[in-house]
Amino acid sequence: MTTTMANQYSYDANNNMDEEGEEIDEEQVEDYCAMLDRLGNFPEKVAINSLSMAAEDFASSPTSASTIYECIRSRLVDRTSPGISSLDRKLPLVYVLDSLLKNVKGVYIKIIQDDAADWMSNVYEMFDKANKEAEKARLKKVWNTWREFGVIKDEDKWRQIGQCFMKADEKEKALADAKTAASGIGRNPDGTLQLSPSLRKQMQLLLDEIQSSGVDELDKVSLERLADINPDLLQQIKEGAEAAIEEQNQQRNSMQQKQPTSLSSSNKAPPTPTTPLSDWSKLKLNHLEKSHDLIASLQRHVRSANKTVVVTAQLDDTTHLYAAVSSSAQLLTDMLQQWKDREKALELGGENGGGGRRKRRYSLVRPEKFTNEGLKERNDAVVAQLYEVGLPFVCSADGRRFGTQLELSKHLDALFRRSQLEKTMEKTEERGWYPEEGLWALGSRAPDATAAAAAEKTSDALRADPDAAEAPAASATVVADETRDRCILCGINFAMFFDQDDGEWKYRNCTEKNVEHDGPTMDGEGSEAVLVHATCWEGLGSPEFLTADQVRHAS
Repeated sequence: MTTTMANQYSYDANNNMDEEGEEIDEEQVEDYCAMLDRLGNFPEKVAINSLSMAAEDFASSPTSASTIYECIRSRLVDRTSPGISSLDRKLPLVYVLDSLLKNVKGVYIKIIQDDAADWMSNVYEMFDKANKEAEKARLKKVWNTWREFGVIKDEDKWRQIGQCFMKADEKEKALADAKTAASGIGRNPDGTLQLSPSLRKQMQLLLDEIQSSGVDELDKVSLERLADINPDLLQQIKEGAEAAIEEQNQQRNSMQQKQPTSLSSSNKAPPTPTTPLSDWSKLKLNHLEKSHDLIASLQRHVRSANKTVVVTAQLDDTTHLYAAVSSSAQLLTDMLQQWKDREKALELGGENGGGGRRKRRYSLVRPEKFTNEGLKERNDAVVAQLYEVGLPFVCSADGRRFGTQLELSKHLDALFRRSQLEKTMEKTEERGWYPEEGLWALGSRAPDATAAAAAEKTSDALRADPDAAEAPAASATVVADETRDRCILCGINFAMFFDQDDGEWKYRNCTEKNVEHDGPTMDGEGSEAVLVHATCWEGLGSPEFLTADQVRHAS
């Protein structure tokens, strides 16, 4: 029926293209009124659009537009007709007029804005007498949108239409000011409340606590706004703040009265020495013992961490240090846990066991955040639980995190035991780092006739000269010494390699020889041990002792 009537109106308008448009007849008026009556109590969008389309055909005819407007207005202000005068029917009719203003426009704008002040106040009065606050708020919202969307451009005309709302706001504000003044809170010329800084601060704290749960951030109000919308609650907050300030003052006075008494008593009696804890007295630590050796050892570990392994002596020193640190940390953790448990028991006891235990804020996850949009938001509290807040202790060996120092200590102990176990396990022999060149050249091949002849010749030479077998140039090695890192004869640094068998860094092609001085030295010794290349020493004829002239001549 609605679509048929709208098509009929469109057909009639297309057949009459005069400037004023076709005048609406009585049958069309009856059909439009029937559509209004079928609208009922619910503002259905499709029905309102159909009514707007039907009225749009007469938007250029003031007479027809006035007739349609009168059909809507009569039902809007009717208070006696059964069914039509129901208050639930008023708001859908207001939405129809709102659609004519915003969508149809034409002559309806002037017709409605010239008469809206009359029916707007009547409808507001009906809602006010029936205490329909929600309907009053929706009606006011419609009035505000007329200025926001620029439907009614005349500010004075817009204010005249909304006189009923403006008077109600002034009345409500006056009533709120009266209640605020009755509670002893005045207002400054700028609208702020006349409160002392301490009282305002305490009241704001109470208001924030009230709004902390169940109130959206955008819906939170200030003290001034609370005085306008709920002066009774403002009075309760003020009374609570005054009581809190008075209690704080009493506590401060009692502490000031006790302080002189405690000072006088302290002057009379000497202070009682604090008894050390039994656990600490049992723990005997000498932090300075071998401190320099441990520091030097740690520095060497850092310098050679990417090349070498820890030798046995250094590992023993480090193990004792780690054991002392682990035991100290475990003792401190146990003491802190006992103190925490005692404080928690006192807190629960002081609140009469009534759910006063506070949960940590970062452990709370709001259930309303479990939505498609909420899951996309970053929750810093949850991230903190996985890192610095929830798992603050980090293992330097493998990067794992733990909640307590005790758990970290147990993890380090397990790593140490595993490393010790791996050292005792049998391992297959593997070719080590920096192998000799001969291992690569002759490693898996059978020696040929030439190599056999060379080996036989070498053995004959060793039998003829036994001294040459003691320090051959190719196999002469000395333990690396940082203070003697170059040959005293040629001045070239020694080639250093890691000995897999001895587990030490050594100098290759190096031998230690004595240099005889011409006279006694300052330390009273006539010779000095130096490191030289074995090849350099052989080049001098392999002397048993080096002379000072040979060293000076070489340098």
